[in-house]
Amino acid sequence: MIGMLAVLLAGTAVGLHGHRPLLWLAERRVDPTILLVGWSLLSIGLVASTLAMIGLLALPMDEHEASGLFQLVGGCWTAVTTGTVPAWQQTVAGISLIMAATILVRLGKAITSRLRSVRRHAPHVEQLRLLAMSSSAGEPLWVPGRRAMALSIGGRPGVIIASDGLRAHLPPEAVAATLEHERAHLRGHHHALVTVAETLAAALPWCPLLGAAPAAIRDLVELAADDQAARRCGPEAVQVALRRMTGQPVPPFGLAMASRLTELRISRLATSDPQGARHLLRWPGAAAMAAGTLLLPAATTWLGINVVLCAVT
Repeated sequence: MIGMLAVLLAGTAVGLHGHRPLLWLAERRVDPTILLVGWSLLSIGLVASTLAMIGLLALPMDEHEASGLFQLVGGCWTAVTTGTVPAWQQTVAGISLIMAATILVRLGKAITSRLRSVRRHAPHVEQLRLLAMSSSAGEPLWVPGRRAMALSIGGRPGVIIASDGLRAHLPPEAVAATLEHERAHLRGHHHALVTVAETLAAALPWCPLLGAAPAAIRDLVELAADDQAARRCGPEAVQVALRRMTGQPVPPFGLAMASRLTELRISRLATSDPQGARHLLRWPGAAAMAAGTLLLPAATTWLGINVVLCAVT
């Protein structure tokens, strides 16, 4: 029981305040890829751990004399050992089942709403995918338009759409940087990260961590794509593209280059070194962030395994 209470308190702290350390790290310009790992794994891990812990609370438990690993759990299932369940445990189990059902129903509604949105735009997206099949792999689908515009659409296959106005208004190096930015979105599965964050936030909007995740992840995917484009095409080319494309319309689907934090991104590119030490620390930093954010799911999994093993021993 002590172990359950500890994990419950840890989960509550993560849900209420888990976004604060990530925002603090963002203010100190930690690599956006590292922060994307943190936001995504922490959000998904919190929801999974919450459901698992509620499921464990719904299981009737009683004091069980055990040593070693089982001592942390503090009990096993009464239904398995004696067949009797105290009234207070029945109440806890009932509340837990209601909470779990509420979360699952809200997740189901959020996923259904997202699927409806996807189906609403599906005919247009599929038409674009068919048109893009005539282009070489990684090359954009060029569409008529006087305004400079570029966006990427996730899925299989991913599609990059660019207007003729992009080539008319931007120098070649800026055009290349813009297209590289959109390729980075596709390579990094940024559309999927945004979709998961928005779905979880819609399902559980009262959770501060999940509520803050969609905007943070949308900002971070743009910063991460900027970094990729700057490494391949140079930061100056990315800055030119952002200046020329500021104010472009935001599409109802896909990710557009100059839709968010344009001035901040230009300032960041002017002072960053795309080939510096931070680039070398990206993957070790991402691994460390993943290890930290998975502590809660790992503790929940370990606790659940011990409960089950204790019950069947």
